[in-house]
Formats: sequence, structure tokens, C-alpha cells
Amino acid sequence: MIIQYIFSLEVFDILLFSYLTFIFVVDIIDSQWSVSATDDMHPEVNNSFLPPSKVLASAACGVVTHIEKNKGDIDSIFGQVGIREKDINDPINELNLIQYCNLFEVAANKTGNHNIGLEFGKHFAPKQLGPIGYAAITSPTLSAALRNMERYFSAHQEQTSFGLLQDSDILWLSYRIYDPRITCRRQDAELSLGMFCNIFKNALGDDWFPLEIRFEHDRPEGSYSHEACFNAPVKFGRRTNAIGFRRSDLDTRMPDQDPYLFSIISSYLESRSRLVGNPEDFATIVRNQIKLHLGEKIPTLSEIAGIFGLHDSAFQKQLKAHNLLFSDLLRAARQELALHYMNEPEMPFTEIAYNLGYSELSAFSRAFRSWTGMSPQRYRRINQN
Repeated sequence: MIIQYIFSLEVFDILLFSYLTFIFVVDIIDSQWSVSATDDMHPEVNNSFLPPSKVLASAACGVVTHIEKNKGDIDSIFGQVGIREKDINDPINELNLIQYCNLFEVAANKTGNHNIGLEFGKHFAPKQLGPIGYAAITSPTLSAALRNMERYFSAHQEQTSFGLLQDSDILWLSYRIYDPRITCRRQDAELSLGMFCNIFKNALGDDWFPLEIRFEHDRPEGSYSHEACFNAPVKFGRRTNAIGFRRSDLDTRMPDQDPYLFSIISSYLESRSRLVGNPEDFATIVRNQIKLHLGEKIPTLSEIAGIFGLHDSAFQKQLKAHNLLFSDLLRAARQELALHYMNEPEMPFTEIAYNLGYSELSAFSRAFRSWTGMSPQRYRRINQN
């Protein structure tokens, strides 16, 4: 009887944890999006009616040569995914993101080289990325390069999260496609992190290597190739794809900085940017900047506005246009970071509280309980089980 009772309590804790996590996620979403009073019904979204996500063809620069090098049949592979070879000749042509991801998945299967995306990204020069690549390498510093990529990434690729995340003295460049129709994306994740690492190397030299690499997909066979490719520890089955690096790297000057060329490129990217029409992208970018600057103190609206080069009133106008409140984005950023830190079992609660801008552990504990309905200690215990 005692054993059954203890088992019942454990099952109850797990069920409660799952339910509260669901409520927690819904609460984050609800806090950011206001629903019109006329929206009395909320029908389930049919993915088939979603507009196709796009990516600029520059992301496929050199793919024909790479597939041929792996003895792949170009006509067969391109035909299976529905892309014509001429579609990728113009770097600013738009490709269907689903077809783009499928291109590398099919190529991996047809050639038998399941590291085809990994190898493609490793040798992909930043300039080959097209406008977004040039926006990075013509920036004054690596910090500005990554910030400009984050700002304009939706102009390069849609339905994708790209941004910086602070984790104590380590920073993470996070990348993840969130289009629900794209479920097979291992090749894209591996080639993309390889591409982004080359932007770091453009600033820091070929001898630079990340502190750690993380992928959302499961560990494949022969994963030693990944550690050899990145010259860093590689972890799989994580919540997102990410590159870990030192904060001090951000101050590095970009060797090819060019203010005039950047002004031309940024004007083009501005014209393509979906920020004004896509509140999800805008909210993600603002939240990422808040998360990056959380620490000993909480970033103010003025400080975040300054990062985007906007006056307070202009930033407030942008928030209002997207039906957002800065306080809601701040709360969501702290909640997301809290869950991220709670998955690091060696990270003390006092350090988590500090990284979220709380001066006392008790204040963090109260806030965490209000978000999840349980104490940080209980949450971590259940999550580990």
C-alpha cells in the first residue's frame, strides 16, 4: 500500500507538471497577442492553408556542385523536391522553404551521405549567403553583425527563429525553423550552424571554434564527424540548434566592414523585411534582446529601443502597431529564460535569479511559482524525473 501510494504521488506530480507546462506555454502566448473581440471562435489552424515559407536562393549557392561531388543525380533529386535548377541561379530569387529543406534530406538519402548538409555548411562562405551575409561581414563588429542578422533574418528566411541568448558568461546563437509543416530538418540545422560559424571565423580567424554546438534532432550514427567538423563538443536532442561562444568574441572588429556597402544592403533588406507585417518576428527579436541583456539589472524600454536605434516614442509606436506591451515581452523573456536555466541541473537557483534580474532568491521563487504553480525546487525535481 505504501509503495502504491508513493507511486501514485509520483504519477500525480508528472501529470501536474505536464498540465502546468501546457498552461504556462499558453499563458506566454496569450500575454503577447491580443485577440479581437469579434474572434468568438478559434478554429484549429489547417497547415495546408498557411502561405508557403520562403528562403532566398542564395542559401543554396553551390549546392549543385556539392551534390555532384557526392555522385548525386541532380535531375532526380531536384525533380523529386520540385525545384528547378534555374531557380537557384538568381541569389535573390525566393525558394519554398519546405522544398529547400527537402532538397538536402533527399540528397542525403539518394547519395548515401547523411552528413551532406554538415559538409555543405562547413565550406559555405558568408558572402554566399547573399544580402544577409553581406550585412554581417560589412558590419563594424561581430556584435553588430549578429544583431543585424537577427534584425533582418526574416527578410532572408521566414518562419524561423534566429537570435542571441545569454547563459552566464556564455552566449548562444540560436536557430530554429518553426514552420509546423517542416518536420525533417536535420540537414538544414547542420548546414545552417556551419554557415553561421563561418561568420564567426570571418571575424576571429580560422582557428576560432565554438565552445559547444547543440542540435534539436537526435544523435545520428557516426556523430564523431560532427565534433570533428566543429572542433567542439556537440549535443543532440536539445530544444533548439545553437552555437555557444564567449561574450568577449562580440567586441571583435569585422575585417571587411564597409559602412557604404552596408547602407545599400540594409536598405534592400529593409524593403524585404516582414517585421512590420509579422508581429511574431518582431516580438521574437525584442524578446531575444531582452534575454541577452538580462542580468544584474532589468533592461529598460529605453535601453532596448536604443539597441534598435530608435527613440522611445518610435519604439513604443512599433510595439503598439504590433499590439504588444513591453512589460508582457519582459515577463515572457524572463519566463523563457527561467525554463531554459532550470534544465541545467548544475546551475544554482541563486545564479538563475541573478541572471533574470532578481536581487533575491525569494523574489525569483515567488515569480516562478506564479508562472508554473510550483516552486523551482519541485519543478526541477519533476523535470529531471
